[in-house]
Amino acid sequence: MQTSSFAAYLAACAPVATQNSKPNTQNSRLAACAPVATQNSKPNTQNSRLAACALFVLSFFGQSLSAQSNTGSPLGAANFAAFYTDAPTLPQTTSEAARRTYGADWRNPDIHALDNFYQPFADRLEHAVDEYKQYYSTRSTAYYETQNEETMRAQAMAQANQNPILASMGGAENVAKMTPQQAEVAARKAAAEYAADPFAANNIQSQGMTALYQKIAADPAYAARFQNMSEKEREAELRRYMANDKVQAKTPAQLQKDHARFEQQMQESDKIRASMMFQQYSADMTAKISAVQTRHGQQHAELLASPGNHADIEADFSKKYAAIPMVIMGEGREKEPVQTIKLYQETATRHREFAAKVLQQEAVLLGTLQNDYKRIAAEHIDFLKAHRHEVNGNIADQMTGTETESMLAGLEMGLLDLADDLAKKSKQSTKEAANWEKNWHERTGN
Repeated sequence: MQTSSFAAYLAACAPVATQNSKPNTQNSRLAACAPVATQNSKPNTQNSRLAACALFVLSFFGQSLSAQSNTGSPLGAANFAAFYTDAPTLPQTTSEAARRTYGADWRNPDIHALDNFYQPFADRLEHAVDEYKQYYSTRSTAYYETQNEETMRAQAMAQANQNPILASMGGAENVAKMTPQQAEVAARKAAAEYAADPFAANNIQSQGMTALYQKIAADPAYAARFQNMSEKEREAELRRYMANDKVQAKTPAQLQKDHARFEQQMQESDKIRASMMFQQYSADMTAKISAVQTRHGQQHAELLASPGNHADIEADFSKKYAAIPMVIMGEGREKEPVQTIKLYQETATRHREFAAKVLQQEAVLLGTLQNDYKRIAAEHIDFLKAHRHEVNGNIADQMTGTETESMLAGLEMGLLDLADDLAKKSKQSTKEAANWEKNWHERTGN
């Protein structure tokens, strides 16, 4: 069986979590016991089984394992609001924009003046981003230097074999030997067995729990009532079903082995649940950033297209220029010079005035964008404080996609990049205003 096919079957057998599962300890148990749907599963059946499995485990187990995080990492250490505040703001006037862009004398412009003005902030921001890059690059290099292909493959197999569905198929190595058709048949059979009794698949021997699970899976009305019960009512219902369970006599060694297996499954399910939560969070943050940037872009475009804009001024100039009469000048005919010079000066003044208007209103728009960025960054800081204990910084878990610290670090570098966005917008608007100021000087001689 090819590696890609094997990976596909591993993905097909991965634990399932509901879209609306909340990021708390109890819902993390979903990943350990949620049934895997086959292609022919009906959505209502799958959801009822998910609900049943979730409600049982939420009531029955209350233990959580914290993810591994790294002390000394830059995660959460950056002062995003300070960077947004310190991003160079727009000049207040077009003349100030010209000095910033061309230096003290626009007639002898310093071609590096504008870059030099913004460079110190860019350097400071780059240094902050480099702290992230260097830390995670060093950490990754140090880890992978200690690994070899055989060790990493063994770790991947061990991780995969913790999945009860894959384990019932004979383990990862056995699946790797199957043809795609054999693996598909085995996966469907294992998934069906798991869905029928996920507790037995996780080595939890309880006829009462299985009966209650099957009751909810088969009776949507009862499932709805069970979901609406209080926690105490659910526990009472669970105890009622488990009242006639036979005592399972096990040796201390068996109990210890079962406990260790369960703890490992819970730890992996917590990692999976946390990874899903952080991925959704990252997507939500990206959407929020995109929304405020899109809004600013629209407002900026509306400002540039407002009445009396540069295009309107040029259109008006063309009409007036066409109306200026031709006169004989030397051996040829040209536009009457006095009227032409006056029109150019008036047009340059109008461009300058509109540029000044844009500069002032764009400053307001950038201030709003800056506040939006600060609000988003503050939300991130609050979120990270609430969930820092769930951040997994174990590089070994990158193989299973449950290492989340690097992803969050990438998000934070993106938050720092928002300060660069503010600076770039300021720089571009400054340059545009300076061009119209320079044009005015050239046309009027001032």
